[in-house]
Amino acid sequence: MSPAVCLEGTDTAFHSGGTVAYRVLIAGRWVGWVGDGRPWRGWRYGGRRWWACWREDGDTAARWGTDLVHPTRRTALAALLNHSTQEAPR
Repeated sequence: MSPAVCLEGTDTAFHSGGTVAYRVLIAGRWVGWVGDGRPWRGWRYGGRRWWACWREDGDTAARWGTDLVHPTRRTALAALLNHSTQEAPR
């Protein structure tokens, strides 16, 4: 992870049985969230998976996001950073 990237723990934005979510900042600018979840399988929750979404100050909805598709927090963060840094700012 680049030294310019910071994760701030929070107790909000939980998703599908999740227990943790992090605000993601690049050089002090908020660019989105990553968090965990456990998808409901119809009779019990599955294993921990991670989601990411790109949402900045002033947004009324996420610009981009994933479902519980990432096996680790690192891969969810990489997906968010890859997407948010390649897209042109609005």
